[in-house]
Amino acid sequence: MKMEKGLLTLHWIKNNKKRSLIITLVIIVILIVINQIINSNKGITDKEKIESHGVNIKSFGAKGDGVSDDTKAIKRAFNSEDVSDLYFPSGKYLITSPIIVTPGTTRHVSGGSDVVISVKLAAGENLLELSRNISFENIVFDFNHGFLRYGMFFHAELGNISLKNIKFKNIKDSNSNDGTIIVYIETQGNRLNVQDIAFEDMQKKGNGVITDYAGNLTCLYITNVVTSSAVGKIKGVRINNIHNIDSKNNITNEDTSGIYVITSKNDNKNDLHIEDVYGYNFGKRLIKLHASNVNIKKVYAYSETNDALSAIFVNSGEGLGEKVNSVIEDVTIRGKAYIALAAVGRNTTFRNIDIKIEKTTPTSNSQNTGILIMGDNVVVENAEIEAERPIFLERNTDSSGSVKNTRLKNVELRGTDGGS
Repeated sequence: MKMEKGLLTLHWIKNNKKRSLIITLVIIVILIVINQIINSNKGITDKEKIESHGVNIKSFGAKGDGVSDDTKAIKRAFNSEDVSDLYFPSGKYLITSPIIVTPGTTRHVSGGSDVVISVKLAAGENLLELSRNISFENIVFDFNHGFLRYGMFFHAELGNISLKNIKFKNIKDSNSNDGTIIVYIETQGNRLNVQDIAFEDMQKKGNGVITDYAGNLTCLYITNVVTSSAVGKIKGVRINNIHNIDSKNNITNEDTSGIYVITSKNDNKNDLHIEDVYGYNFGKRLIKLHASNVNIKKVYAYSETNDALSAIFVNSGEGLGEKVNSVIEDVTIRGKAYIALAAVGRNTTFRNIDIKIEKTTPTSNSQNTGILIMGDNVVVENAEIEAERPIFLERNTDSSGSVKNTRLKNVELRGTDGGS
């Protein structure tokens, strides 16, 4: 009996040692796998992550140190046919002369965290002229308080124009012989997909003439060169501190626009949606439309300066045909403005409007206006308007007779300072 118990004990010890050996081997294998995962993650951070977003721009010779001139390297990369997408690792990349991108393969250009393209151009120069479709994401363009003619010029027939999480800042252009347009998009053969784009701290010396292009400053310009439609979506636009200035750096009321959409005659196939626009000290106009069938939603406009003509101006005529059927809704306007909203175009609808504006100094001899109606068949619905003239009807100079068929529904009007 004792011998049997001894044999059983010995057998149990052998089995337990075997079990312990198996457990130990399993633990070793697990540790090896964990170590490989850790090393693999390190590799992803340093290299594979970059490659997953595209070819590293530094492989073309860019330094990204903010001192070395990266113009030639970026130009080679953008025009290369040997790569698809491009990735900018964190850094500051210096561009000192225009980059012309020739037709070729569509590509996506994205940046890691804290990517700044530092731009230093001569007067009248463009940054990027794009004859191929390049989309941009997660990049800041800093113009170092210098010159610019066109920032990004997208030519016709490129396809889906995509800009996402892009910021442009620090322009101070004293060249009044040319206008400045930060993003210029031709509509023919293109569809817009713009999301989260910002324009900050931009000044342009005016030439004293409001009817010409020279001295103009426009952040986002959408137009067509032939009869074509403006199609797509713009969502999340931030426009802060955009102004014309004179030779003494004083803010002037000349010709600035945050978003400017202008299309030619027969533009009834436009299908453009603009949503979530914020403007602070936005210059003369936050949004200017000279186009049909544009839908604008969720706009907040506030101005402390004296150069705000209007937050949203719907224009018509002037050789481009009558503009119709635009809808503007969910709009809040505060601060100083001469005209909060204006409708020259026919069949314009304003819905869910909240206006409370103050007089601007340059217009001290004229009453400010909540909504100026100059076109027929304008609808104002669900609105609270506080201004010297909450609503004012005046026929456009291109037309004759009185303004027809203005309809107000659930509108509260409050005149201020003796207005009516």
